[in-house]
Amino acid sequence: MPELPFDLTQPPPEKLHVVTAEEAPPDLEAIKGRIAGRVRSDSRERRRLTPEQEVIDLVPELERPELSSVLAAMAAENRFGDVKAVVAPSGRVYLFSEKHLIALEAADLGRIEEARFAIVDRIRTDSSRVALTAAADLEPLFPFPEPERRASLLAEIRADPRFADLQTITGPAGELYYHSDRYLSGNYGTIMMRARVKDPCWAIAEMVRDRSRIMPAPTRTTVFREAVFEIDPALLDGIVEELLRKAGFEDLKRIVHPKTKATYLYSDRYLDESRAIEIMDWEEVGAARNP
Repeated sequence: MPELPFDLTQPPPEKLHVVTAEEAPPDLEAIKGRIAGRVRSDSRERRRLTPEQEVIDLVPELERPELSSVLAAMAAENRFGDVKAVVAPSGRVYLFSEKHLIALEAADLGRIEEARFAIVDRIRTDSSRVALTAAADLEPLFPFPEPERRASLLAEIRADPRFADLQTITGPAGELYYHSDRYLSGNYGTIMMRARVKDPCWAIAEMVRDRSRIMPAPTRTTVFREAVFEIDPALLDGIVEELLRKAGFEDLKRIVHPKTKATYLYSDRYLDESRAIEIMDWEEVGAARNP
């Protein structure tokens, strides 16, 4: 009779512990290979450095101190001797493979990557403070003076999935503003841009046109008393009068509710008068009667 791998005369254990995937020790050799493969691929195929954060995201099974130990161990092994690090003045670390990028080129790419992060940080910080970032405000952050290279870097930033929250708004003269929709919605950013132009007639008209086209609905003029529009409330009525007489705004029309005397504006490009009056009446008295 063959020998059994356990003793039937002994009572079974009360509970068997099964080692889960989370409890299993990480496969350090596989992790080293994963890191080196990503760094070499970035250097060879994309001609770019690999930021430290991307390495961290690549190996979520390791804590930061463990990852540092793995990288130190890789630096001491001949098979990973081509994987080098660039430490920027900000303290950010970038990896590259010197099989595919020479040190001088890596240093130049590091400066560009630092500029990329500085630009993104500036836009996000401004947005977190409820402010737009004008394209001119970013100029000191570029590592090179050529306009075409600056435009190319901004295009790369906009196309980078890491920075998908960054958005642009174009002013009436073609000027660009940036914001992060993590902190500032596109609609709110557009309102701020219009206020920044310091043309209240144009700002009011564009808001009214947007609501007439998108909602569609007329706009109560009292909304323009809100601080974001930067319009002196004492001057609002006069600005509306000027707007309705001014060339280029012929599509803007005014309606007044017969009971509440509230004033609304709408654009007849997108909304006819009867529909605008119907919506105004609902907003002024209908909604309150039908909660």
